[in-house]
Amino acid sequence: MTETLLVALDIESAGKLLRHVVSTEALEAGILTPMAGTRPVRLFGIEEAERFLVLHDGKTVALGGAWATVNYVDPTQLATWIGEVLGDRGLSAAVLEIAATRKPYGFLVPEMKNLIASRIEQAKQVLGITEAVTE
Repeated sequence: MTETLLVALDIESAGKLLRHVVSTEALEAGILTPMAGTRPVRLFGIEEAERFLVLHDGKTVALGGAWATVNYVDPTQLATWIGEVLGDRGLSAAVLEIAATRKPYGFLVPEMKNLIASRIEQAKQVLGITEAVTE
């Protein structure tokens, strides 16, 4: 499933998708560091979740050594949160479909990130939100 197959959002759905959630609805994630363990992180919105999905290449992690970090959110939990808390069942199903490929996490991240970024853009268009471009 790609972003082009997702059902179009209406104004109410777009607003719900882009909202900031209360602490009890936050998505649990973590920043993994070999020497320090996992530092829990709470994500309060879909835009924050999209930014949290950081693309790493193997060299970046290898060069970081014992202090390298990897931002991790369970793809299934991400999909469930998107569907149940943010109300976007289509995006939730698409993220689950990506996770079902069972690829290593580093290969899932770009696919999930791109899909979520596209959906965020769709929601912003529906709501008439434009980003100021600075040069």
